[in-house]
Amino acid sequence: MSITEMRPTGRARSAPKPAAKEAAEAEALRAKTEATKAAADIANQVKAAKAAAEIAEGQAKAEEIRREAADRRREADRARAEAEATREKAARSAAQWRTSAKTIAIICVIVSLPLQMMAFWNPHAWFLLAAPLVLEGLAWALLKGAEAAIDDHRPSWHYRALAGAVALFAATVNYLHGSHAFGLGTGLGGAFCSLAGPMVWDLHEHGRIRKRDGKVSRRQRRAEAKRAAAEAAEKQAAAERAVDEREALAATRAVQWPEVWERTVALAAAVGELHPSEATWKRAWDDTQGAQLGDTAESIATRVAAKAAVKDATNDRANTVETVEKPQVESQLTRPTKTTAAERTDGRRNNGGTPPVRRAGDTLGYSPAARRAMSLAASTRRRQAAAS
Repeated sequence: MSITEMRPTGRARSAPKPAAKEAAEAEALRAKTEATKAAADIANQVKAAKAAAEIAEGQAKAEEIRREAADRRREADRARAEAEATREKAARSAAQWRTSAKTIAIICVIVSLPLQMMAFWNPHAWFLLAAPLVLEGLAWALLKGAEAAIDDHRPSWHYRALAGAVALFAATVNYLHGSHAFGLGTGLGGAFCSLAGPMVWDLHEHGRIRKRDGKVSRRQRRAEAKRAAAEAAEKQAAAERAVDEREALAATRAVQWPEVWERTVALAAAVGELHPSEATWKRAWDDTQGAQLGDTAESIATRVAAKAAVKDATNDRANTVETVEKPQVESQLTRPTKTTAAERTDGRRNNGGTPPVRRAGDTLGYSPAARRAMSLAASTRRRQAAAS
């Protein structure tokens, strides 16, 4: 049998449509196409506007990040400059303090040394003039020994103590001789100068020792103690809050799920926990409920029933809320009058695989809307072919 003989003969070809109707349909299709294109252009413009807005927002965020980074750099530079200025000021102050201490020590020596030489002067024992030089030189030699010990990270207290004892002896000599020979004022002045020079220099060395050892002032120690006390109080309060929260949680669990909590306490006692941990609670839940944490047999059954109800409501044909989508091919074909293709038997099952003979009416015909669309498309192609 040829292909021509297999062509269905029961359906007659429709008569050609008027040209005006086809032109109207073509114009309607063109208008629809233009409307679709315009809608697509509008959608593209909207997307472009959204993209531009997102780009602008990203640029604004990037600019904000750059400003924040610049602010942080400026703050770091300012802090670095302040730290450098502080170090320079500290170094300058230390140098000025050292120079001032040396100046005061030299002036005190100029005042106290002649008075001591006058106290030790004796025409018959002129060699005693070296005694003041020995006293002053010994005091300053001991202070230099203390300075060397400080630089070498050795104990320096004994050098400083001996230097103070020598300065006290020289001050006693100046006080006794100056008060007897020149009056009380001269004696007090000489004694003060004998002590002032070594004392000022010893204060300078004492500051160096504290700086070397990293000792802080009393005010700093008090501030550090206050800060430590505040931190300890905050930690204590946090620990108390944690205990209260743990007790409240345990009470809630014991009331809501008594069986699970009883199993939790038993497991905690078995593993040696003073307070049941979250891992113990999860294990007890699994032992008693047989489900994930938070799920029970009742909650699972309720969820399954709710999902089944939603599924039934979705499949209900009377439900107008949700519509069932149909394939596009099915919407183009006319509804069969007798039986569907699935209900008809396949003749190839009993004839050795030979295709059955096709007859008129076996193939479903296209719906009128589909036929009009195909006719309009064919006429459009003919006009385009003729124009070209």
